[in-house]
Amino acid sequence: MLEMIREISTLLEVDPFWIWLVIALLILLGVVKCLYPWKPKWKSKKTRDKDGNEVTIYYHLDI
Repeated sequence: MLEMIREISTLLEVDPFWIWLVIALLILLGVVKCLYPWKPKWKSKKTRDKDGNEVTIYYHLDI
């Protein structure tokens, strides 16, 4: 794995530090997403009223 990271950094002509930083941030993002999953609290629905105007209705989701 270390050799592959070295080859990728050589191919992109960047310091291996930046490759390691990107990998660490992706792992951190995965951990944070697992700990705090995103759940929507509101839902919107766009409809038209009888005059032809666009109306947006917001619903609160009880999760």
